[in-house]
Amino acid sequence: MHTECLGLVCRECGKRIPEAECALSCPDCGAPMRVMFSEASLRQALSAGLPAPEGRSFLRQWRSILPISDESLIDRVSLGEAETPLLPSHRYGEKLGIPDLYFKVEQGPTLSLKDRGTALCVLKALEFGCKTVCLSSSGNNAASVSAYGSRAGLNPVVFVQKHVSAAKIFKSLVYGGRVVRIDGDMAAASRICGEMVKRRKWFQCGGPNPYRIAAKRTFAYGIVQQLGRAPDTVLIPCGGGAGMVAAHDAFREMFAAGVIDRMPRLVGVQLQACDPTARAFHEGRDAVTPVDKKPSLSDAIMNNNPYWGRYCLQAVRETGGTMISVSDADFIRTIRELGREEGLFTEPAGSVSVAALRYLVKVPGFENPGLTVCNLTGHGLNVPQVATDESETPGVIPPTVEAVEAFLQS
Repeated sequence: MHTECLGLVCRECGKRIPEAECALSCPDCGAPMRVMFSEASLRQALSAGLPAPEGRSFLRQWRSILPISDESLIDRVSLGEAETPLLPSHRYGEKLGIPDLYFKVEQGPTLSLKDRGTALCVLKALEFGCKTVCLSSSGNNAASVSAYGSRAGLNPVVFVQKHVSAAKIFKSLVYGGRVVRIDGDMAAASRICGEMVKRRKWFQCGGPNPYRIAAKRTFAYGIVQQLGRAPDTVLIPCGGGAGMVAAHDAFREMFAAGVIDRMPRLVGVQLQACDPTARAFHEGRDAVTPVDKKPSLSDAIMNNNPYWGRYCLQAVRETGGTMISVSDADFIRTIRELGREEGLFTEPAGSVSVAALRYLVKVPGFENPGLTVCNLTGHGLNVPQVATDESETPGVIPPTVEAVEAFLQS
């Protein structure tokens, strides 16, 4: 049973348009669009429960809730993006007094969470007959669009800010992306990308693309499928905010369909160096206003004017969640702790959800967050230089057991 897609609907004024128009924003009020599904067919598709992964690409696993018109294109696009692991914490959670702690390890074929949204966006580009896919990115999404665009035989063009991890640029180049490095921040890269989309009629895979959000919903579906229930608390890194909005959409769908019996509390996590959504939340504002960025070792989730900020606030408030900001020192410590205690290597933007736990348990009402899931959004190899330095490289020792013993005791 496949869910019927009814087109696109504005998240603010309710304006409806057919899929073929593929508008990134409402033609009437300019607000973001959402893929609109038939509620009856969605409930029917979910009535038998969530599908087992069975080793399939998540495009096929979650086909029943995704807006795919031509299933034959899945194999043309797929890079083998199976549903990501949900791992229980063996030690970290106990230290913090959170015995039911899980890590959702969002490291797809290109080593980040971006592959969920990209896989569907590139498939839709093929359906609409587009030849070039593009987006602006702090790095991970650029690599993802480069890989999936090349896989599908399209031309990927990615716009990145001036300060971006060399590893992420190299990934995009190896994947065949045309990397346009803008002398400015993410806002400048996004502006230029948007202008090129209008001029060249390219398919925009980032920012406001409603198919990106529709695909990222599968993150929340995957958690419930793997747990067999709804978690009590979910911590999600928030840069532009698309992941938070998609998770909120998904949990609401599952709650309405009776798949889960309650909504999880959603907790957004930002960096102290750039936390416009967290500031708006704690100041009781409905609008997110730009902030001045401070220096940070993270090149991701440093979005000082988040496109989805307003809707992140709605997601957090409607679920009884909160927003937390963490420092560079917090995520550096957490990267090392996760590696040493859980065998997980995550980049700064992914580790912030775990770094926030120390602060979360001090927030009134969150002393016992219950079954808690942290979203780890990218592999540490995307930014390998952050958590260590050359001074830690071991010196060379003679090839004798005596030298090894002396080294181990030193």
